This record gives sequence, C-alpha cells and structure tokens, in this order.
Amino acid sequence: MMIEINEKIKSLKVLYVEDEELAREKLGKFLERKFSTVKLCSNGLDGFLAFQDAYSKNEKFDLVISDINMPKMDGLEMFEKIKEIDKDIPSMLITARTETEQLLQAIYLHIDSYIMKPIDLNIINERLDRICNDIFYKKSYENQKKELQTYLDILNQEAIVSKTDLSGKITYVNEGFCVVTGYEESELIGKSHKLIRHPEISKDFFKTLWDTIQSGKIWSGTFKNLAKDGSTFFVNTKIIPIFDSSNKEIKEYIAVRFLVTEDELKKRESYKKYLEQVTQYKKAISQLVSEKELLNKKIIDLSNANISLENKASQNELKRKQLLNQLEAYEKNNLEYDKLNLMTKQDKSKQFDQMYRALNSIKSLNKRQEKTINDLETMLSAKTGELDSFIKKDLENKKRINDLKDLVTNLQKENEELKKQKKSIF
Repeated sequence: MMIEINEKIKSLKVLYVEDEELAREKLGKFLERKFSTVKLCSNGLDGFLAFQDAYSKNEKFDLVISDINMPKMDGLEMFEKIKEIDKDIPSMLITARTETEQLLQAIYLHIDSYIMKPIDLNIINERLDRICNDIFYKKSYENQKKELQTYLDILNQEAIVSKTDLSGKITYVNEGFCVVTGYEESELIGKSHKLIRHPEISKDFFKTLWDTIQSGKIWSGTFKNLAKDGSTFFVNTKIIPIFDSSNKEIKEYIAVRFLVTEDELKKRESYKKYLEQVTQYKKAISQLVSEKELLNKKIIDLSNANISLENKASQNELKRKQLLNQLEAYEKNNLEYDKLNLMTKQDKSKQFDQMYRALNSIKSLNKRQEKTINDLETMLSAKTGELDSFIKKDLENKKRINDLKDLVTNLQKENEELKKQKKSIF
C-alpha cells in the first residue's frame, strides 16, 4: 500500500512560481526529485497562464507552490484567479513577508500551507508529504465514489432505490421506486417512508431497523409495503449507511430493494455481485481513511523524533566546538610550531602527528641530555675525589717542606753557633 501511495505521489503534477532565480533553481531541483512533472514559472502572470492552459487541456496541476512578491502579478492575485477556475486546488505559499493583511488574504483564499523564507527543505518536505497524502486520499475517495455511482446507476436500472437524510426524509428515488409505489417523485421527496409503510408491520420492526443503520451497520430483510393504489408488494431490502470522506460520520442512507417474485429473484441474483462490490468499496474507503490517520500519526512522531535528533546534533556540535577551542588553546600555550603553515597546509590529523613527532624528538633529546648530565656528574664525582686526594697530598707536601725549612733553619742556627764556638776557642 505504501509503494502505491509513493508511486501516486510521484505522478502528481506541480506548478512552482518564483521570481528569484536562485531560489527557483534550488527548490525546483528538489521538487523534480520528488515529482515526475514540475513546471517552473518566473512570475505570477506566467504561472496563471500555465495553470489555465493545462486546465483547458484536461491536464490540470495537482499542486501549486508560489512566492508572494513577484512582477506582473503577485502570488495572492495569481491564486485568486486560479481558484476562480479550480477552488479546490491544493496550494502552498513561500514568502519572506508576514504582514497581517497578506496572512488574512491567504486564509481567505484557503491556502493549504504558508512557509516562511529562508527555505528549509526539511520543513517543505514535511508539508508536501501531508498535502500530497491528502491529495492521494481525496483522489482515491473520488475514484471510489465515481465507481460506486457507476454501480448505483446499474442498480437503478434493475432495483428500487431511495436515499434518505439522517432524519429519515427521502432525498432521492429512482424511476423503479416510483413505478412500484405508484407515487410521483415530487410526492415522495421530503416525505418519510411511512408513506408506503404497511400497517401490518409493527413499530418494533422499524425501531430495530433504525437502531441497526444508525450504529453504522447494514440492515437486510424482507417486508411488505403499501402502494398508492392500496395494493401490497414485498421487497427484499438492504439499507446501507453512507459515511463522509473521513469515514467517521454518517451523512445519509441508501436503500436498495428487489421485488420478491420469481422474475425479480432472478434479476436480484444477477446483480447481487454489484451490491457485494458496493460493500467492498465502502470497506476499502474506510481502510484508506484509517491508513491516512495512521500515516499522519507516524508523520507527527517522526517530526518529533527529528526535532529531538536536531537538538542532540546541536548539543554535539557545541561540545565539538568547545573541545576544538580547548585543543587550540593548548596548542597555543604549550607547543611551539609554525601555526600559519600548519593551518594552511595540514589538517588537524597531520598537525597532531607533527606535534607528536616533535614531542617524541624532545623526549629523545631530553634523555640524551639526561645521560650526558649523569655522565658529567659521574666524571665530576671522580674528579672531585682526585682533587681531594691532590689537595691532601699538597698539604702533606707543604707540611714536609715547612718541616724541612724548619730543619734547615735549625741546622743553620746550629752551624752558626758552631762557627762562633770555633772562633772563641781559637
């Protein structure tokens, strides 16, 4: 079913009117990917003429998208003229202006969607999906309605058919109904079926009948009616509630009857399949509406999930920027490198590799310097020991020299005394 919906949406014809070339080209390419037929116009007059020409050729557009402010004819004026031709055409306005007067005019023209510039393709895509789903279901409903009418036309030729409003007033009768009952159409429209009710049929019988169809169910049965001339006739009857396009509210009832005679029974069997198909189409319409509601719910859920993901993405982007700022501050304060060269010729990954290699180089140099220092400290310790030994020996030598000097001095003194003694003797 989803594949069928997507194919139907793809086949829609779209008219896009925008005077700004860049915006027209950007959104035009987006639309051409989404739809098989997209017509682009650069002003409101060309847009109206393109719509008018397609409509006259029975090749009408399914959706019109337009800017407001354009030369020759603005978007609101264009939509006003377009809706004179087709008042139900789905429409979307994209504009940078938010004047109250324009908003009121858009509401008056029953514009389906009003989107502000700058263009956000995600928002436009979401709105387009909603509008296109509505178009799909509306077309499906109209097609089902036409087919249903076709079968009713066939039934009208062989069956006794009438329609009533919710209060039971007759709103339609076919020729067979008039022939069998003997009444003219003018005598029946606006009246109740009590006009042909046979007095032998109890009120409880009709109460059960009404309770059934008012609950949305089909009533089937055979009962006796009274013609205008007083004669009686039996009819096999089905009364079917007809729902609106939302499949929620009953808008009228249709009764299909066949005379219970041998000939009529044969005719009824011949056309029984048509009544079954009417029921099948009614169920199909109900299923389509249910699927539409489910899709709308999924769209809302996906939209909420998308918003949540966008918020998370924004938070992650903020964290990424903060970490990047911290990295740049660290680089600035702790590492010396040619920043201009790195920023212009290398990406962050190469910058990191270069910094890592520089750090390893510094570490290697530091180890070599530490080894040299250790070697020098060892040498210094050894030299210090040698120096201490040398100083100690020097002190010992100085002491010995001093002792020798004292000895020489003493010897000299003794020698002088000996000389003196010798002189005194002689």
